[in-house]
Amino acid sequence: MIEARDIDVSYDLKSGEKKVIRNFSLKLKEGEALVVIGSNGAGKSTLLRTLAGLQDFQKGELRWDKTPIQDIKKDRRPHIVSAMFSNYLRVDGFTVLDLVALGRQPYTGVFGKLKPADWDICKKALADVGMDSFKNRQIFSLSDGEYKKVLLAKMLAQDTPVLIFDEPTTHLDLPSSIEFMKLIKSLAQKAGKTVIFSTHNLHVAFELFQTVLLLGEDGKYVKGTIDEIANHELTCSFLRTTDVKFENGRLIYNIQ
Repeated sequence: MIEARDIDVSYDLKSGEKKVIRNFSLKLKEGEALVVIGSNGAGKSTLLRTLAGLQDFQKGELRWDKTPIQDIKKDRRPHIVSAMFSNYLRVDGFTVLDLVALGRQPYTGVFGKLKPADWDICKKALADVGMDSFKNRQIFSLSDGEYKKVLLAKMLAQDTPVLIFDEPTTHLDLPSSIEFMKLIKSLAQKAGKTVIFSTHNLHVAFELFQTVLLLGEDGKYVKGTIDEIANHELTCSFLRTTDVKFENGRLIYNIQ
């Protein structure tokens, strides 16, 4: 569903452009889930915005479903990829169902009116994330965990084969974080969604998922199973401590 070939990704600084990833290649099929990890400033958000079609890349090629992204019209892109980034703001006056209904906008147009079938899709999306009883609640009344699940329902209502998340468990407590990641895994398995998400919650992510992309410094990266990257030089420099290590495919804390 998503394939990158030798792309360079950068962001702008006052001192000029900084390349955060060089000659990056990635291929994810339908139903695959990828966890993106790395230190702050390694370029996780920049890479995800690029893969989501929200930021240009300097060279190489990015394909969605075998089609170069530049050949996909912008009004078609929301039919293929939906994304959740950490800077979502809550808008006063919106109910939960109102927010989820925004996911249907790519199918109705800016001034389009939702049909009964659209509302059914929205209600099913809320049920899929366990929030159907919240549909008439104001979004400002929700906890952070509840709000993130509503945003996930909005992405489900958008009905795209690819879901991209940028640190979706930020500000969530441990039970809510585990629940949210389990929902993501369930979607990838049952609905055949291709999922990419970044997180700092390594322990939970490594328990639930197997394929990891680690972004290092100077544009370097490594992708593989947890076992494959456990002893890689980038992993050692990323952890930067003897208090955390990989053992039998699991992250072990050794804090004395």
